Amino acid sequence: MPRTATRFALRAGATAIVAAVIIGGAALPAHAAESDATQAEGRLLAGSGTIDLDDVAALAGSFGATAPGGSADGQSDPLDLSVLNSIGINVPGGVQLLGQNGLVNVGVAGQVAATDTTSAVAAAGAVGADGAIQVGPGTPGAGATVNLTPLLGDLDVDDVVSQLSVGLGALSARAEADRTFDGADVTTDYQVAAAQVRLVSPAVQQLVQTLDTSLGTTDDTVNAALGEDGLTTDLTASLLGPVTTAVNSLGLGALSLDDTTAQLTADVDLQGALSTVTQQSLTDGPVTIDLSSGVVSIDLGQLYTLNDLPANTTLLASDTINAQITGAISNILTEQLPALLTWTLTNALDVADVQLVVDTGVDLLGGNVAGLTLTVDTTVGDLLGTGDGATLTVAGTGILGPVLGTLDPLLQPLLGSTIVPALTGIVGDVLGGDFVADTVQALLTTVTGTVTALDPLLDIVNQLVSITINSQTAPAFTEPTADSTGATTVRAVRVQLLPAANLATVDLATATVQADPFAGIAITTPEDGTDYAVPTDDDTTDVPVTGTAEPGADVDVTLDSDDEGVQSTVADEDGTWTVTFPDVAVGDHEAVAVETIGALVSDPDSVTFAVAAAPVDPTDPGTPGTPGTPGGNGGAGGAGGAGGAGNGSGTGTLAYTGAEVLPLMLLAGLLLAAGGGTLVARRLRRA
Repeated sequence: MPRTATRFALRAGATAIVAAVIIGGAALPAHAAESDATQAEGRLLAGSGTIDLDDVAALAGSFGATAPGGSADGQSDPLDLSVLNSIGINVPGGVQLLGQNGLVNVGVAGQVAATDTTSAVAAAGAVGADGAIQVGPGTPGAGATVNLTPLLGDLDVDDVVSQLSVGLGALSARAEADRTFDGADVTTDYQVAAAQVRLVSPAVQQLVQTLDTSLGTTDDTVNAALGEDGLTTDLTASLLGPVTTAVNSLGLGALSLDDTTAQLTADVDLQGALSTVTQQSLTDGPVTIDLSSGVVSIDLGQLYTLNDLPANTTLLASDTINAQITGAISNILTEQLPALLTWTLTNALDVADVQLVVDTGVDLLGGNVAGLTLTVDTTVGDLLGTGDGATLTVAGTGILGPVLGTLDPLLQPLLGSTIVPALTGIVGDVLGGDFVADTVQALLTTVTGTVTALDPLLDIVNQLVSITINSQTAPAFTEPTADSTGATTVRAVRVQLLPAANLATVDLATATVQADPFAGIAITTPEDGTDYAVPTDDDTTDVPVTGTAEPGADVDVTLDSDDEGVQSTVADEDGTWTVTFPDVAVGDHEAVAVETIGALVSDPDSVTFAVAAAPVDPTDPGTPGTPGTPGGNGGAGGAGGAGGAGNGSGTGTLAYTGAEVLPLMLLAGLLLAAGGGTLVARRLRRA
């Protein structure tokens, strides 16, 4: 339906009022002045539980926050480890969490927080001043050590574990949040250069002691058996004839042997050989056992790809992983150790010295004229093998002294023909069968008992501590002024002591960031559907376009897709902006605005408006014309009637009666109807 001029004016006034309200609201920034667009916190040590580390002022992290359009903020804080380790924090039961002999000792330390209007970066641990993760040492304990020994007293595990600790290599965590129009692009990273569980097992220590005692007894038994009286009686008897013949061949007279004795000794030292076994570490996969100290080490780096774990991975919580550890312990003690013992004892037995000393007197005509000693040196290996290593030494006194050079060659053949075969039989009888295999087999009972004793090892570890890598649960700032809504947290390591009792949770290397989305572009005036009036269709008007955006953002406004006429500006500190399009002609128009921040371009916002000639009001009569001059008197009347006063054709005009404007009114009505139809048609097109 046609609009009247009055209605058009009322709408224009209402539009101006609404625009004023919107502009007033747009004067507020995209974020409240006290609100921060970006926040970052790097903290080396944090945690909760019976003792809340977050409340310990000396452990406060580095924090930074930047408001929209504000200045960069943050801290780079290399911590003084000597000060840090002097902090004493006691938990129930008299356990010290930090400080000398504390549960947690921290290695490399740094805390970084950096924010600006577009991003937030936080880092802690082995990091540079810019928050970049530094490649740190993979030596367990170089990053942190968690000493769990004080907690063992609450568990009846003295026969399984007497000391327990978790050593970690270089630790670090980093988080970055980059603002976008849809939210924030967040990336996290962490480093755990190494992780090792180290314990001292009394069961392993006892195993070594038992092996030592058993092999010492074996040595004594073997050596005593080889030196037993009467063992060489047959050997002595077999030597009398050949030796008598040899000495009588010297032409010294009719010599005879008297008071002949033989003594066999051995130096079997299997106990000493055991030390070569216990002084070395035995390893199978992730497990290493040092038999001499009883230390059992579990290298978690061989079980997990420590620096590429899914978020919230708890170590030693998998049955598969734990079965691998248990299998490795069993393999070391029941496979590697027996094999090593067999090899070591065999070698020790092979090189064990065996010596036979035969002493005899030499008589001539019933009187003693000389002494003769035959000494055989050999080893168990020689006797039980080829015997090629045995040697015979001949010594003599009296009349035999000068002729030993002749006597020695006569006696040497006895070594291979009589002495070595006899000794081989004696040693074989004493050692009997497969001596080493039987000895090792007897020791396996003790070894198996040790494996059984270590079976609850991992259960004990899991009762005392829970270790989570790449922890990202419960994101939050510890800075009391911060807002954790929408925050992201990454912790290199979360350690929970006595998890069931929630004794303490210690977070090592924590980074937390938060970033609000950029304020999107919004056109606040003109309001969609606004009409601007001009006097005629040929007139133009300037049209201002205002709105809100992220403070400091580049704003581009295009009218009717005319790229050459783009109006550009920068949003003020409060996020408002204004551009003006000059000389906008009559017609329907569309303004489209976008904002650009760096390489990011927002979704557009648009508004339509119209410029139209103001319609004519049909109730306005306009200015009437000037009446004409009346004419002269008419001529005389007809003959049949009285003559009247008539109007002639004089020079005056008729008096004004209002009839003269009727054609104008009819024309104005037609124009008004045509104009109203045009406006209705335009509104229908815009709808």
